[in-house]
Amino acid sequence: MATVEDVAREAGLSVATVSRVLNNSSSVRPETAARVREAIDRLGYVPNVSARNLRRNESRAILLLSPNFTNPFYAHVMTGVIEEARRYGYDVLLCSTAGNADKERKLLEMLHNRRADGAILLACTRQHHWIKRYADRYPLVVCPEYVPELDVPHVSIDNRGAAREAVRYLIGLGHRRIGMIGADNDYLSTYLRMEGYCDALREAGLQRYESDFGLASVDYSFASGHTCAHRILSQAQRPTAMFCVSDILALSVISAAQERGIAVPDGLTVVGFDDVDYTTMLHPFLTTIRQPCTQLGEQSVRLLLELMQGRQPAQRQLTLPYQLIERESSARCAER
Repeated sequence: MATVEDVAREAGLSVATVSRVLNNSSSVRPETAARVREAIDRLGYVPNVSARNLRRNESRAILLLSPNFTNPFYAHVMTGVIEEARRYGYDVLLCSTAGNADKERKLLEMLHNRRADGAILLACTRQHHWIKRYADRYPLVVCPEYVPELDVPHVSIDNRGAAREAVRYLIGLGHRRIGMIGADNDYLSTYLRMEGYCDALREAGLQRYESDFGLASVDYSFASGHTCAHRILSQAQRPTAMFCVSDILALSVISAAQERGIAVPDGLTVVGFDDVDYTTMLHPFLTTIRQPCTQLGEQSVRLLLELMQGRQPAQRQLTLPYQLIERESSARCAER
């Protein structure tokens, strides 16, 4: 079995330097830490974390709270968290909360009991003001949802700007009546995407019709989006394009359109949000806003590690870039 001395020899470094890397010391240069991790991988070295954790009063675990594990967006963010945490020698405790604030509070008590060294929350609502008292006492990061009034470290994207760009894109294709399906939840992203949609219409001097707007369920379910889409598309004067706050809802619109004999994109253009795996499983492939899901998770871990090491991050609020991905579900508006 490889020892820390073996790792030091393999990396061409001192035992003290290897120890600093294993303890996530901020004094080690990134390239040096990379050499140590490569040597560890080559030798298959497994540190005795149990003894070390007892000495340092650490659990070497990160608590990750998600509303569910089935939503593909959350799944990709969780993958980023797990893989990045593993690189730094941390386990991740996955907990599904179903969006229940009482359950979240109870789970966050694990920080007080030293069963986790820090926590990442994936889906706090705009009403989660209570998280501030935990963030003031323990290392805590929220991603990608956050409470804008609170100075709590978070990682996200510019949801309002992304939605505005998506609707501007539709306007650029000649669409003048553009519908939207949002969700009946209190996530900041849902609100900001609605605001971005309204911004783009207002800037272009276009009217927003209430009959062209629908609210799907809290969890963006396909069935609820499907119901909204059928109502909107049943109008004699219906939208020529639909913007949806998630890819699942956009796919439900495509399904409803096909059931009503409306071709996508020739009879209806559809744009989603997130760029999850489903977007390219069936034709027409979905035009959407791509969120850097895995990177959101990775950056959350890096930000959390700084807090866990007692450092004040240079940036407590990180905004990662998004990208409009143009595929088969969008086309120039055809006269009807």
